[in-house]
Amino acid sequence: MMKNRQLPASWRAYNTYDYVPVDDWSVGDDIELYSVYWDGKPHSPNGFDTDWTIYINAKAKPKSDSTTAERDVYLVLQVTSCEKNAFRVRFAPAAASIDDYPDKVYGPIVVERLEQIRRYEQAAGFRPLLRWNRDGVSIQLRSIQIQFLRDKDDLLSIQIKRLSDGAVTDISSGPLCHAKPGVGTVANMKRKAESATHYFGLGEIVNYNLTGKSNATVGHAIEQCYSYSGYSLLDHTGSQVTCYNYDNLWYNQPEVFPIKADYKDAFKANANIPLYLNAPFYIERAVVEGQQQFLGVFLDNTGQSYFSLKHPSRDANAVEAGVQHGEFDCHYMFAEQGSGVMDAFTFLMGKGNLDAPSKQEITLNDRAVMPPKYIFGYFQAKYGSPGLLRPDDVNDPIKVYVEDIVKGHQKAGIPIEGLGIDIDIQEDKKVFTIKDSFWTKGKVDEGISVFDWAAKFNLQCQTNITPFIRADKVAYDPADKSKKQYATAQGLIEKGYCVANEGESNIPKFRGPKHESDYPGLTFTRIGETNYPDQNLLVLDYGINAQTAERDMIGAVVTDYGNPDAARFWGEQYTYLLKNGLGFIWQDMPAPDSMPHVEDGKNFADTEAPRNQFGWSLTGEPPSDDRRRTNTFNWRSYHGQLHLTDPRFGDGRKTPYVELRNFHAYMLAKSSYEHGLSAHEDLLKGYKRSYIICRSGYPGLQHYAGHWVGDNASTWHHLQATLPMVLNLGMSGLPICGSDVGGFAPGEAPEDPTSVFYGDQHCRNHNPMVYDRLVLGPDDIDIGDICEHELMTRWTQAACLLPWMRNHYDAMKPYQEIYRFNEKAPVSGNRTFADIMSAFVCFRVRWHHLLYDAMFQNTQTGIPILQAMCLWQGDDQIFDKRNKDVLATQCFIDGSVLYAPIMTRSTAGSEAAYMAEKEVYFPNAIKGQTLNWYRYHVIEDTVDIANPIKGGQRLSVSADITSLPLFIREGAIIPERHTQSDLQAPFKNIQVMDKFEQPLVLALYPLGESGEGHHQLYWDDGGVTRSAERQGQFSVIDVRQRRVKGSLEVSLTPRKYDYPLHAFVYLRVRTDKPAPQRLTVGSSPLSARVDSTDALFKHNGEAAYVDPRGSLWIKVRTRALSATNALVLNIAF
Repeated sequence: MMKNRQLPASWRAYNTYDYVPVDDWSVGDDIELYSVYWDGKPHSPNGFDTDWTIYINAKAKPKSDSTTAERDVYLVLQVTSCEKNAFRVRFAPAAASIDDYPDKVYGPIVVERLEQIRRYEQAAGFRPLLRWNRDGVSIQLRSIQIQFLRDKDDLLSIQIKRLSDGAVTDISSGPLCHAKPGVGTVANMKRKAESATHYFGLGEIVNYNLTGKSNATVGHAIEQCYSYSGYSLLDHTGSQVTCYNYDNLWYNQPEVFPIKADYKDAFKANANIPLYLNAPFYIERAVVEGQQQFLGVFLDNTGQSYFSLKHPSRDANAVEAGVQHGEFDCHYMFAEQGSGVMDAFTFLMGKGNLDAPSKQEITLNDRAVMPPKYIFGYFQAKYGSPGLLRPDDVNDPIKVYVEDIVKGHQKAGIPIEGLGIDIDIQEDKKVFTIKDSFWTKGKVDEGISVFDWAAKFNLQCQTNITPFIRADKVAYDPADKSKKQYATAQGLIEKGYCVANEGESNIPKFRGPKHESDYPGLTFTRIGETNYPDQNLLVLDYGINAQTAERDMIGAVVTDYGNPDAARFWGEQYTYLLKNGLGFIWQDMPAPDSMPHVEDGKNFADTEAPRNQFGWSLTGEPPSDDRRRTNTFNWRSYHGQLHLTDPRFGDGRKTPYVELRNFHAYMLAKSSYEHGLSAHEDLLKGYKRSYIICRSGYPGLQHYAGHWVGDNASTWHHLQATLPMVLNLGMSGLPICGSDVGGFAPGEAPEDPTSVFYGDQHCRNHNPMVYDRLVLGPDDIDIGDICEHELMTRWTQAACLLPWMRNHYDAMKPYQEIYRFNEKAPVSGNRTFADIMSAFVCFRVRWHHLLYDAMFQNTQTGIPILQAMCLWQGDDQIFDKRNKDVLATQCFIDGSVLYAPIMTRSTAGSEAAYMAEKEVYFPNAIKGQTLNWYRYHVIEDTVDIANPIKGGQRLSVSADITSLPLFIREGAIIPERHTQSDLQAPFKNIQVMDKFEQPLVLALYPLGESGEGHHQLYWDDGGVTRSAERQGQFSVIDVRQRRVKGSLEVSLTPRKYDYPLHAFVYLRVRTDKPAPQRLTVGSSPLSARVDSTDALFKHNGEAAYVDPRGSLWIKVRTRALSATNALVLNIAF
């Protein structure tokens, strides 16, 4: 941590503020390195029982033989949860006293929460036991002992010892190294990890297997090319990564690719490359003395950080972690299962009130915020739409209006949930505005907005909100009295709420814009012969405008979100959109660099177009190779000498941006959620519970937003990267994640895979083997083909159970709405590709409540909605080396559904209905209990009960273009929502199902050897009000099925019942048994029978129906259900 968080006069900004690639993570020869040594007995000045904290006196001694004086330093060891086996180690090179470790009051883990945990656990009887000895201290938690020891040569050593058997896990075997205070790479810690086998988490960092060796053009078989055989790895073992949130368009931007790595002939997204959300949290799985264990590690540093996870070039038997700037504040969580780590991590980040008397009751929003239910629907977005309604005189099919999208989906019967209205809605790129063409009467404030118009179709809208507030003369010119001024820019500048161009004591202020007259709204300070803007100005190049065919370049300012008043002002800007029907927020481009990208040619821009900048450093020396220039968007990878208000310590100080880079999106989303959506929820229409989908973030983002994995492209490698990214994000604490279905950017040329250009010379091939970003000139348009049909269909199938599902595409593609893929598919019948994809969207809507229930579980335990196989309990074969690949290609939901989408191109092609093979591992249960798995067929809505698949084996599964490999566990209970035939609505989506109380159907699958099955149902109003989180108006119901003396007993037992179910609930017993001989509800027989599901839905009382496939449907009244009374059915076959 920098002394007083200010830059020292000696700091050389041009090398300490740069992004550091993983290969270059080291300290220069001119930087003195120090090691930390034991220096006296640990102590607890406040009393250990008071704050569970000890302080360690240490000496920082130079590693070299130099005469540099040693220094006193302080370290902190704090128990954060005795029950959850969690503790933290804090180290700052400049810290010489307790006062140098201020409490964190803002961010994922704050002092108020830790104090609540301490009081809560003490009241429950959990108290850490402290023991002193002459060589250190030990602290006993629930099932481990932390040992802080003086090791050989007086180096510090931290270990965990399991209480069950005394096995030891290294936390820090040193030496704990750091550079001189105030210099980059301030701390580095190393720990032995010989017994570790796997590493998970780290946000969306992805390890892809593509290399140039798979290129068919150099003699390899086409089946070996990436689209046929490519995959990502979920496990990070053997990799080195950096956490540096970065606007990595298409995952292939050259300026962050390590110099030593082969830039050409490789898909750029691998473990070396930072993406949009890189979380400094990992889960280590190890086998220590024959026993499995898991360790969670959260390095709470909001600047650039680094991990080497047994990388062979560093140390194949150790983990290294480092931070470039700021404090090394590391949290550790020990557990017997991966789920225990997630429980502890999200518990520490919780927002609920543990001191409340009602804590023993079930509450919402402790581990994550509960989103509105409609979030689990299917959304459509497009960049490049000219407006809401298609003018009568416009027939160009390339121009896609919002009205076209809505009517196209309605005609095709595709139940979209809502729309993403991209930046096209804004007037001249002014955030929070709605331009003329997005009003029904073609003029601002006349008629109704696109949001209110969509609401008439029961659709929810999000819109693109970036942090860039336009401040050039197009938006804000106080001297022009005839002009309507952009109030957001005006307010930020006049109130002093935007990031300032403060400079540093040893660095001159940044030069101003090339033409000062272009920014009449800024204020300037004259120093010498130069006018310097007082506001930090960013010049953004959006590329070619899809509608005007002209280049969009704007000058913008950015809000200082750490300033509470500025954050409130930001939130207030949403009121206009909310009043006009906006439902939720699309937080785009939230990981900028607060850098004044000036236009005078002396700092960065050697040409008129910032797209072709070559200035990598602040001193102007040329880059070492061409990948070091920035591309297209120029606000991403520089670090300006700027101070932002740092909210973490509550002292209102300013902090260099480099320390807050990865925190910017978190601060933005928190400001939007708390001061926009929550503070103005009275303006929200339809649903008072709202949400944010954000393109970047930091652990803790789950309290405000979900995340999508950025601007991908229509290529197979982006599909293959999606699932492991979402799974690792889930294991980083973020439950709601997804990708742009079909890819945002243009696709490939499957018929001409080796050409850089194809068709029209402006049409570019995004095949990673030939795509060269550096070829693009300043005036090139990145036009490409649509997502190919097979890829689009497989992507829709793969996304149908992702927590967030949105189809979003760039203006440079002709179309991507699934109803437009109307070519006939090579399958039996008359199905088109659109028909197939539509069926999977309908399936998502039918099964959405399974995701909603899983989200509720996340708010209680932190377990992700979509769970990686490494979170499965009871089958260690999952971690066998032979199953390393399938960890990234399959997952499960609620322990009941095994989900293994096809993510490779079919080698058989259209002649064989795109038949593809997939390796799937079928797990067993705890204690070796063999499970049966049943294949479920989505389009047919059938389950293959006659051919159960035994657990404990890996099998090859085939699927043609109509099929998604999906398997149901024996005894599973899955909630479904069905619609009655007489339901009249433009879209039969989630909102309509709730609005018109459509049937809730609990589907029961055959029992196995255990003779029982369980599901926990969550029930509320879906977010129409906020009564669930505010007044506890929701229900939690345990649904069980069990075998009792040859009969099937089904029970619904409320754990909490404050939001009643519909008047009737339906059971769907999927069985191959004959019709039941007797049905009873409680002690009353159920004798009425009907002849169809529709008749059952419309029947005015309890009844049953056996469908032609043998499934038994039962309709039961719920009026007897209460907090103290269960509903019990008995089915005798």
